[in-house]
Order: sequence, then C-alpha cells, then structure tokens
Amino acid sequence: MLKNEKELLKRCLKGDKKAMETIVINYQKPIFNYFYRNIRNREIASDLTQDIFLKVFSNLKKYNFSYKFSTWIYTLSHNHLIDYYRKKKNISFSTYSHDGNDSLDFPDERNLTKEEEMIENEVKDKVWKSVELLPEEYRELIIMRYVNGLKYEEISEILKIPMGTLKNKIFRAKRKLINLIKESEK
Repeated sequence: MLKNEKELLKRCLKGDKKAMETIVINYQKPIFNYFYRNIRNREIASDLTQDIFLKVFSNLKKYNFSYKFSTWIYTLSHNHLIDYYRKKKNISFSTYSHDGNDSLDFPDERNLTKEEEMIENEVKDKVWKSVELLPEEYRELIIMRYVNGLKYEEISEILKIPMGTLKNKIFRAKRKLINLIKESEK
C-alpha cells in the first residue's frame, strides 16, 4: 500500500495526473499478473489491466474511502474477469508454456547454480501446469491468495462470500492442487 494513498486518491479525484500515474505504477503489475495468471495471454491481460484503470479513474467518485483501495481495485478486477469469461466461454488455459521469458517475477537475487535453477524451474512448471488444470473457481482462489498475496479477509470481501466458505474453498483448492501435482509425478 502506498504511503498517503487516500491523499493520492483524493488528488486523483481533482484530476491530478501525477497522482493518477503513481496509482497506476503501484497497482499495474499486480493487476496485470492477476489477469495473466488467470488467462495466460499477455495481450489480453494487458488490455484487461488498461480497462481496469479506466474503470478506476472513471468510477473513483464511487469509491468508499473507509475501505482499502486494494480491495476495491481487486473487486473491480475480479468482476471484470467474470465479464470476460462470460464473453469468452471457451477459453483455453493450457496455452501457458514456461520458456524462461515468461517469468513475471522480479529477478532472482539468490545466485542459484544452473542445476538448482533448472530444478526450481521444473518444479514451477509442474506447479503451474497443475494450477492450469484446476477449475476456474479454484484457480482464481489460488492466484489471489498465493500469487497476489491477498489476505483471506480481502478475498472474502472481493468475492462476497463468508470467511468460512472461503477457507473451505481454499482448503479444497489446495487439496485438489496437491493431488494434481502428485498425479503429474507418476
């Protein structure tokens, strides 16, 4: 979260371009990653991300400042993703292939050996291929929680489901993911 984020948002409401730019810079990568991890298409993820920022700035007057902005922007993103799915019912999620240039993460500063790096990439590939096989609902929960690092409270608020239901669904999603990973090792 940005320091003085509420002040920045109030400046955005007044048309301050620099404040808008700061908000975009802070949230662009996490929102893009959210869409990309769900859709597996950089161009579409980029378009959806741009759509979200248009929605954010055109609907900012509706934002309730008593809530976290990150929750609001992820709620908009989640709803936009649902709209996208409705328009494109037959989306293929198996188009992801890890080729080294696909990484959306920050550069690794751990100085791994080539062998350790290869093993780590194999594990990441196996996990992501298993994530792709999850039903949409479970895949989105795994991405929100473990890729975007959202707290249970935030996810519950975004998806508008009770905390107990959310925890149960995430538990089932993790169990299904573990089973898929085990199956891929056979």
